[in-house]
Amino acid sequence: MRVELNAISKTYDGSTFAVRDVDLTIPSGSILGLIGPNGAGKSTALRMVATVMEPTGGTIAYDGQVATDAASHQALRSQIGFLGDGNPLYKDMTASEYLTFFGQCFGLRGPSLRAKVDEVLATFSLGSKANARCKALSKGMRQRLLVARCLLHDPSLLILDEPADGLDPRGRSDLRTIVGQIRDRGVTVIISSHILRELDDLCDQVAILQRGTIVVSGEVGSIIDRYEVSRLVYELRILGGLARAREILAQRRVLIESEAEADGLTALSLQVQGDDAAVADMLAELCGAGVRVVTCSRVRSRLEDVYNRLSEDQVN
Repeated sequence: MRVELNAISKTYDGSTFAVRDVDLTIPSGSILGLIGPNGAGKSTALRMVATVMEPTGGTIAYDGQVATDAASHQALRSQIGFLGDGNPLYKDMTASEYLTFFGQCFGLRGPSLRAKVDEVLATFSLGSKANARCKALSKGMRQRLLVARCLLHDPSLLILDEPADGLDPRGRSDLRTIVGQIRDRGVTVIISSHILRELDDLCDQVAILQRGTIVVSGEVGSIIDRYEVSRLVYELRILGGLARAREILAQRRVLIESEAEADGLTALSLQVQGDDAAVADMLAELCGAGVRVVTCSRVRSRLEDVYNRLSEDQVN
């Protein structure tokens, strides 16, 4: 589903705008990352796209059509999966009962409903918790159940507002994999976060929202190129050969931001000019010179660098 926002605005009191004059096009079958600090207007924008909230001004077109009446809104909502901010669970229902209830709300019945409930439970590793009451689930499991609910009716548009909230590292990794698989099926995904590492290397498009307005939007690669974010930060951990490593890094104009010792290893925080090929060449030279490299990992996302260049606020 292709989504087009045309001069979308929202005010709650008639004078202060939570979202103002937002123009945005999300191609069908792509993932858009909506980035901004708390209070930037992300949740308001997503609620309007999800048809939960009416814009004060502007229009939203879905595959070129603007919903104008109750019937068209209802037909549109049957194609949208929406996880909003602060969605509650029915605590005394089991996980299976909760999904069955919402499956019925989406019009599923009988064997197809039971099969779909079993499918999403398995997808989110909740099969063993099917008969556990929602109030007995951990925070991470509750969050996974909320996301699973959004996929019961095979939506064409999936909208996720801070979906990784409460998930442990494994859960966040699984969520990224699932979102990528959903995109591969042709589903359009809009996902918001103020934790930029959650979106790095996941999104096709990105929009940065500040004080209710879009400050930059477009394909991730073109935005990174536009703002010349080419200095990547890595942590290099070595077992020996520090002096030689310093020489090679200096020759390659790699900036050592800091050095630290931990568990018998030297950890170097490096700013590397260039792309992944430059990092690979650097590592090859280090190893060839006898530097005992243990690990090398990127510790700051390129989206985060873009944001920091543009932002007046801080994000995690």
